[in-house]
Amino acid sequence: MNRNMEHFSTAFAVVSAVTLLYFSHSLYSSHASFTTSTVFDSRRALPRSVYLMIRFIHQSLKKKRGHMRQNKEHELVFALINCRYEVMSLRRFCSVGGYGWDYPDSVFRDIPLCYPEILFRRLITMIVCSEKFKLSPRGLLSVGETVHLSDAVDELKRGAFCLQARVMEYRTVRTGVEVDLYLSASRDQQIIWNSTLTLLSPNSTHTPDAYSDTDITHDLSSPRCIQLSVPWTTSVRCARVFGDLCPLSASLFGFTLPTAPSLWMFSRCIAEIEKHKGAEAIRAPLTVSVRYVKPLSLPNQVTIRISEHKDAEVLTTATFSLEDHRTGSMYISGQIQRHSHEKT
Repeated sequence: MNRNMEHFSTAFAVVSAVTLLYFSHSLYSSHASFTTSTVFDSRRALPRSVYLMIRFIHQSLKKKRGHMRQNKEHELVFALINCRYEVMSLRRFCSVGGYGWDYPDSVFRDIPLCYPEILFRRLITMIVCSEKFKLSPRGLLSVGETVHLSDAVDELKRGAFCLQARVMEYRTVRTGVEVDLYLSASRDQQIIWNSTLTLLSPNSTHTPDAYSDTDITHDLSSPRCIQLSVPWTTSVRCARVFGDLCPLSASLFGFTLPTAPSLWMFSRCIAEIEKHKGAEAIRAPLTVSVRYVKPLSLPNQVTIRISEHKDAEVLTTATFSLEDHRTGSMYISGQIQRHSHEKT
């Protein structure tokens, strides 16, 4: 009996030592690549999630939320090369983003406009966890986004492509400090999809400034309303798909109820536009501007409003919003502008 216990103790000690050695080596490798590289190859290991989690906690304790750290100006940019289109990744996104799990198998269907953004989840996490990032990563909220599509997103299927994420600008606002992140997906040195994502580090509760350039008014003569039921399980399903873009814990962000990711709200609106107006409504070249007004607590009942306007400068201008079904309070609002090919 004692001999068996000795063998078990020895085996347990060996396994523990090997596990600790592997974990330490993994953390060291992640730290070495994270601090010395700005360009990563998708065919090789990226900094691991556990390492980034540790950095997230460290930077959250080191920096104060809602305040900009006054350090030296350093360019903060990360790139991921040799990326490849993955059918399973697209299918998981479509299953929760309003397109259906079988969307990639449909004939003559383009890759959804919002899909490329989930490919940046690791790069965005690396940026906000960097020592060079001037804001605390805790409690960052998406408050606005402008997406430009110069060519069909399906071009990313044709071969290897490159992703790049960089910090563009910090600015102090009434509710805290905002930062613009520029995300771009390119192939053969030609940018196909790019987005300017605005994040807010709030100094108190979430009350973002209203952006006059994305305030919308629906054309009452041609509105379309779609009612949706959003169960609390939506946050769980989104966490599996969006990964690093989802909150680590609702309590960290000041909310007691689970919330729907801002990208999910954006994607659902775009999906409904495609369903009711056809894929031509979001074909390139176009610009989509969206304002995230406030988080959507779950479960909830929402209404998506869509209207279309004619404008002399652009081919079509469509506006959309996602509102609370009962109170009418707005969660996101946005507009789509399709430009002529001659203008691009």
